[in-house]
Amino acid sequence: MRIVSLIVAGLFLFAGCRGNNETASEEGAPGQLFTADGDYAASHILVAYAGAMRAGPDVTRTKEEALAKAEELAARLKADPSQFEELARTESDGPSGPQGGSLGTWTKGQMAPAFDQAVDSLEVGAITEAPVETPFGYHIIRRDPMKVPFYGAEAFLIGYKGSPRVPPTVTREQPEADSLAQALKGEVTAENFDEYAAKYNDFGDGPIFLGGVKEGDPAPPGLLETLKKLDYGEVGGPVAFDGIGYAFVRRIKLEQRAGAHILIAYQGAMRAAPEITRTKEEAYARAKELIAQLQENPDRFAVFAAQYSDGPSGPNGGNLGKWFKGQMVPAFDEAIDSLAVGEITKEPVETPFGYHIIRRLAVEE
Repeated sequence: MRIVSLIVAGLFLFAGCRGNNETASEEGAPGQLFTADGDYAASHILVAYAGAMRAGPDVTRTKEEALAKAEELAARLKADPSQFEELARTESDGPSGPQGGSLGTWTKGQMAPAFDQAVDSLEVGAITEAPVETPFGYHIIRRDPMKVPFYGAEAFLIGYKGSPRVPPTVTREQPEADSLAQALKGEVTAENFDEYAAKYNDFGDGPIFLGGVKEGDPAPPGLLETLKKLDYGEVGGPVAFDGIGYAFVRRIKLEQRAGAHILIAYQGAMRAAPEITRTKEEAYARAKELIAQLQENPDRFAVFAAQYSDGPSGPNGGNLGKWFKGQMVPAFDEAIDSLAVGEITKEPVETPFGYHIIRRLAVEE
């Protein structure tokens, strides 16, 4: 279970990652490399033809002409693979062309079978020697590493009414929110960001954590481009979050955590199942009892999680995987940070979901 902050859970969260390190950027601070969730990562150059699936109305070449062009591009790339991203930008008929053909990462089965099979046959960095045919046209595919650049962000938002994702306390209309955001555009700086967030954020008492943003995420238009231009600590915006409001964003460094937990919920706790009838006091007592047993035998953690946890991660030994610090509710993050790898909390950790017994795990590549 991802115990994300309540504000972020209802709005937007760009996560799904593993790993660390950095990569070069032409403008602001470099993106931090993390292994993105999924099975494959690749880029492609699509040569479509009239009548191919999702081909734009401006595509008039025949299927035979498309194949000939794809073969010509494949030959050029065989001679000079370094041209791939440039050719994707100038020749690809796919929407990923402006991003150098990058498709990001995906889970096996999301792409056309021939596309997945082609990626599966390649080593990382290799390019298909012959065009790959799918209903969309002919593809020249490069398999990419699973590590991709992420850009960390926190923000404050000036909201406007109309969406269930916006707090009911927000009564301004969109034009009023737009006017306020534009008025603040020249005022918000790195030095006063926290002050303005405390005063103007309609989604919390200060900056909220947006997570890590990468290519291909369903992020608001302009968010990733804004973050790429910022160094750590610098601010940008406003960025329009459609149907929600206008965000001023601050670039931050991302940190990863990994852990497992045993959740002991109680009646009335957030997301507690209807069959949970124990009181808050009883939940605390149960958590204390389990901690005492785990202090004697820590190796039973996964067994206890499967047997006693009220969280959906219980059958997996309580394993929550990896996340960016800031995704979890603050008490959970603070507890993880207080532990050494392998250590288990000596006291139950309270969150709105109940009482947690937490074990810190290593963040591995």
